[in-house]
Amino acid sequence: MNLKLKRLVRTHSSEQYALFDLEQLDENGQPLTIGKLDLHYTGEGTYGTILLWDESSRRLEESQRRAFIQALLGELVQPMGLPNEYVIEFFAPELESYELFHNLDEVVDEEELLEELAEVDSLETDASVELE
Repeated sequence: MNLKLKRLVRTHSSEQYALFDLEQLDENGQPLTIGKLDLHYTGEGTYGTILLWDESSRRLEESQRRAFIQALLGELVQPMGLPNEYVIEFFAPELESYELFHNLDEVVDEEELLEELAEVDSLETDASVELE
């Protein structure tokens, strides 16, 4: 797995990332989205939620999933200069049950909306995680 993180939103105390696997491509030749990550930074540590789409998480054994999450957090938490303590919730929902709610004027394709949100913040973080 060659993981790519694309920051979608950043505030002074939180961030949201879309997770992509550069080794898997969708029907348009674009990296496949495998989930998302929400992080909230406090003085005591980092709290967050990782969502890996069910299809992606099924391919990972428990030890691989733990290594994946620890590598991902190591890329994001430690460079922030925050305490190394974190509490992260992990979920693996089915992508078919994913819904996006918005109050935009026009009806927008969910993938297009995610791409537009990603373009808002041009800062990207790359991390490679090798899983056997």
